[in-house]
Amino acid sequence: MAKGLGGWVVMVLLMGVLESASGLGVNWGTISINPLPPGYVVKLLQANGIKKVKLFDADFDVLRSLAGTDIEVMVAAPNDMLSRLAYTDGAADDWVKENVTAYNFQGGVNIRWVAVGNEPFLTGYNGSYLNSTLPALRNIVNALQKAGQADTVKAIIPFNADILDGAALPSQTRFKVEYLDQILPMLQIFNNTNAPFSVNLYPFISKYQNPDFPLDFAFFMGTTSPVNDPPNVYNNALDASLDALIAALRAAGYPNMPVLLGEIGWPTDGNEFATVALAGQYNQQLINHLQSNVGTPLRPGVFTEFYMFGLLDENIKSILPGPYERHWGMFFYDGVAKYDLNLAAGTNAAVQTLQSAEYPPYMSAQYCVLNTFADMTNLTQNVDFACSRSDCTPLYPGSSCAFLTPEQNASYSFNAYFQFQNQDPNACNFQGLAKITAENPSVGTCRFPIGLVKYTPAKNPNSGSSPGVRNLSTVLVVTVFTLLLNTLFCFV
Repeated sequence: MAKGLGGWVVMVLLMGVLESASGLGVNWGTISINPLPPGYVVKLLQANGIKKVKLFDADFDVLRSLAGTDIEVMVAAPNDMLSRLAYTDGAADDWVKENVTAYNFQGGVNIRWVAVGNEPFLTGYNGSYLNSTLPALRNIVNALQKAGQADTVKAIIPFNADILDGAALPSQTRFKVEYLDQILPMLQIFNNTNAPFSVNLYPFISKYQNPDFPLDFAFFMGTTSPVNDPPNVYNNALDASLDALIAALRAAGYPNMPVLLGEIGWPTDGNEFATVALAGQYNQQLINHLQSNVGTPLRPGVFTEFYMFGLLDENIKSILPGPYERHWGMFFYDGVAKYDLNLAAGTNAAVQTLQSAEYPPYMSAQYCVLNTFADMTNLTQNVDFACSRSDCTPLYPGSSCAFLTPEQNASYSFNAYFQFQNQDPNACNFQGLAKITAENPSVGTCRFPIGLVKYTPAKNPNSGSSPGVRNLSTVLVVTVFTLLLNTLFCFV
């Protein structure tokens, strides 16, 4: 099994704790061809008792939909804005004015956090944001103070595992030497502003990269191969990972700095280990563990604030990391719950299982399927064309539709393209190979989608430019994170 912590802990870094926090949050991503409109998403959040949401930008239409709900919100300045925020006079002041102050008032949007970048020190960025992140953070903090927002809105940076040195045991873990000139001043800023240290965790990547990774260690089920770090013994990856970070913070001089877990979850499709059953099990065990307030050996009894990744599937995210990347949602793209999940485990909340969105705005109940009487000469080329311009990840080996017959496989591909094209009749031809039908071709675990009606987001009347959109950070994060895990996970 694993040779110490190097294979299990660093590769699942990290989760987080916030002593005064309460409840669970979710990541709301919008990288979909026709995403569920913000108004529906907000109702979905409310129906499920979710009171915290983490965004990847500061979209006007999304923020407008959150006004008056009292849902705690994390807005973000994407990585591609860091240089401007760091070096352009007044840019941070303007950004805070437009994306925080404009919404954060009584009856407005309850903005609590500003994420400055997203995992900017990721190795895959080759240092692109290494020098701009710290000054951008300083400028955002100063802008929040000048705007009178600093008492209630804290600036944070969602970090990734690249910042830690991959020591063999939690107690031995430190921040990488090459990042100390940047990390130490950031820690001082967080400490001075009472902000937490934020890190994301992708335990699934450990299993995806190495099938021998023990699921029991990830799933809080106990393990036959615990990590021994006397006097402590770690029986799950989450506690070991957290204490590795705590040890690094202690060594840096901040033993009591709170930690916030920005992303954690398990995907449901695109791989044999990405299933609805495993995702439901993992997420429930995670929630049970964190809501129990048991803490970790280094911080016993400390409550945990965490943001599930994610709320909804996103069907046009890059699949460079793997086909699972579009299937992190607890809900399908349309707001339909994937599995039973008690988000309020250990609490007295009324909602005991996931509630689906009410009346999603579907297009017509029609599908594009293979015309079995057609000439099949060009079938392969047409299927490839359809999949290259839509989402066919459920067809990948080990996925929810991998068992389909060749004919059903073609139908799935054609329908995916047809829905992406807003059910344009001309998009269901494929040289005579396809036809439109009202009969639902879904079978077993394979769900043939019906697209959502396209909506036009409202534009911010007070802005001449976009507040920023989510870049490819998550894509590169997962890709390079996987490579990192492959290096760190070693066996005897």
